[in-house]
Amino acid sequence: MFPDDDHPLAELADEVLRCHGRLLTATANLGTEDGLTGAQLLVLTTVVRADRAPTVPQIGRSLGHSRQAVQRLADALVERGLIEAVDNPDHKRARRLVPTAAGRRAYDRSNARGRDWASRVTEDMSPAELTAAAETLRRLRRRLEADDHPR
Repeated sequence: MFPDDDHPLAELADEVLRCHGRLLTATANLGTEDGLTGAQLLVLTTVVRADRAPTVPQIGRSLGHSRQAVQRLADALVERGLIEAVDNPDHKRARRLVPTAAGRRAYDRSNARGRDWASRVTEDMSPAELTAAAETLRRLRRRLEADDHPR
């Protein structure tokens, strides 16, 4: 299809991975005032922003982390009262994670701390550009999730 160059997806994947690393580094301290590590904040954010309460294995697959690593982070968040595990009608053992009111407040505070930074790093980008980029990545992620067996 692209005889002389890599497929455009290869370049996109490279940029996404590089951006992912930079975002993790840049946002790692947003939860420190609430005593959260960057990884804990990442799991809390995933739980708060989920369309449907996720399970630990779902979060692991979504973030590319092991179930065990996510379980340790989720346990710490439960212990701190930021999320809770509720029964899952679809599975006896894989409970769903939901944020508590305290968890939503911690998430909101971290977002507030990140607003100035986010505005600064996107100052020459329009909201429409960022929205279009997010939608493109969302569509690609959903296709990758549906096609979990590359040929």
